[in-house]
Amino acid sequence: MDLEDTIVAVSSPAGAAERAIVRLSGEKAIEIADRLFTPDAAATRTTHGRARPAVAHVIEIADGVFTPDCHRGLVGLPTYAARSGRLSLPGAGLSVPGLVYLMRGPKSYTRGDVVELHVGGWPAVVPLILEGLIAAGARAAEPGEFTFRALVGGRLDLAQAEAVMAVVDAGSRAALRAAGDLLAGHLSREVSGLAGRVREVLVLVEAGLDFSDQDIDLAPPEAIAARLATIRTDLAEMGRRARSIETFGGEVRLVVAGWPNVGKSSLFNRLVARDRAIVTPVPGTTRDELRTALHVGGLTFTLSDVAGLAEARDEVQGKARARAIEAIGRADLVILALEATAPSYDRTEELLSLVAAPMVVAVTKCDLAPADRARAWVEASGVGAGVVATSAVTGEGIEDLEAALVRAVEGGAVDRQAAGPVVTARHRAALEQAAVALARAHRVARRTQAAGELVAVELNEALEALGTILGRKAHGDVLEEIFSRFCIGK
Repeated sequence: MDLEDTIVAVSSPAGAAERAIVRLSGEKAIEIADRLFTPDAAATRTTHGRARPAVAHVIEIADGVFTPDCHRGLVGLPTYAARSGRLSLPGAGLSVPGLVYLMRGPKSYTRGDVVELHVGGWPAVVPLILEGLIAAGARAAEPGEFTFRALVGGRLDLAQAEAVMAVVDAGSRAALRAAGDLLAGHLSREVSGLAGRVREVLVLVEAGLDFSDQDIDLAPPEAIAARLATIRTDLAEMGRRARSIETFGGEVRLVVAGWPNVGKSSLFNRLVARDRAIVTPVPGTTRDELRTALHVGGLTFTLSDVAGLAEARDEVQGKARARAIEAIGRADLVILALEATAPSYDRTEELLSLVAAPMVVAVTKCDLAPADRARAWVEASGVGAGVVATSAVTGEGIEDLEAALVRAVEGGAVDRQAAGPVVTARHRAALEQAAVALARAHRVARRTQAAGELVAVELNEALEALGTILGRKAHGDVLEEIFSRFCIGK
């Protein structure tokens, strides 16, 4: 996309309609529109001896909000103005009535001059107007190019840019409200605040490294660890409050997560009442994500079984772990499987850091050991998740687990009207990545002396992950994938 070009596209849906909108943006937008547009005679008048366009209505733009203004007859062209007239159709030798709306940069959507031509939505006329504007010097816009210019110009961040297409695609009022929440910057503000706090800790760590030879202790390791613990808690809480935009379309994504060989696949099979997942005593049997529909209490879940989250020892395990984390990042709700027979739950804190979505804890293998130790650990951890004792062998607790899933959706944990920000699957995955990096930084700061370099590396990774949500650190392939889903004219 050449950002210096003046671009044009039809911004209204195809087909016959009461009105069609053709949008121009760029340095020559006004000049090009003038070649086709002739104001009505009544739309010009003389002021102080000079002819100038009369203004149908004027709107001042302040801080990105359109505010009606009653002033009329402003000297010169206003920030936002509408004029009636006729648009010539060079290919047909005739003209049609229309309105031209002018939005001057930098207060326009794209930060450049924007002109919208509003005419009757006549299928034969709109292509002729488009052809005339291209012949006058405009270039046909690429999909999403108007929003891409808004992103580059700082009008929107990447999360808000994604919301533009979510607004267009919304099929219900709930989906439209969700997209509006994302477009309004709810997620962006919370992520920016977290990133700012991580950056403050990173500054302290790096300053400590710079002055390490001068016996100046700007922030002792325990202070750094305490601040990171608070940030981790707040990030996890935001993840639990966050509402996945996919759920507004009626789909609840449910993932069974846990360490290898804790009984995830057996639990998966028991929930769906058939042997879909391969179950063996060998840890790491599950490699790829296995998905199926689960109908419980009038709700439809997309249930996923994924690989255990142990540290990868080879390339295959590494890919399996990465896919599991990606699936957890897409989840609206997670069943965290804890083994009743486990000797301890010391590493479970690390597992919790991988899950930002709301959780229900299923204590597995309760036919072999009671769930008391696991239940006590969950309560002491402060996660706030419900705990259900289960056995895939006997069927114990399966109905209780299903009831807990329904309560999570209908009772607030996966609440489509909750106060948390709306997120996409991409945002979830980035939040998970940041949570993992912060968990590593916290562990190093808490247990290792003079390890500022390692803490700084992890904090930089967390910042990069959070930055991808807002587009500050987004790679070209991420932008290409996002904007490839846009339609032309948006």
